[in-house]
Amino acid sequence: MTVTVPDVIARYYQLIGEPDVDAFVACFANNAIVADGDRTYDGPAAIRAWRERTAAEYAYDAVPETVEEQAGGNLVVTALVSGTFPGSPVRQRHRFTLRDGLIGALDIRQ
Repeated sequence: MTVTVPDVIARYYQLIGEPDVDAFVACFANNAIVADGDRTYDGPAAIRAWRERTAAEYAYDAVPETVEEQAGGNLVVTALVSGTFPGSPVRQRHRFTLRDGLIGALDIRQ
């Protein structure tokens, strides 16, 4: 099934499985915040470190399965995430807030 998402979100999912950290970080606004598990990553340097750490720990891909628009313009994408981590594959909800065509916030806490 193909899910239609804004271009920057499509790039985010495409780059999850790629080694190009610069292109991945470029999907995010300069003041972006990522919440993953019990940690928050604020700004490009922190998001880069988060991406580099997770990519070093696990090889994984994520495929968007559904998308729903929420009040305030947030998009919640349910993605099938599979890779070399315990419990793979899993379905995760990714809540995106877009700002000026970039990801301004990403919440992937379960």
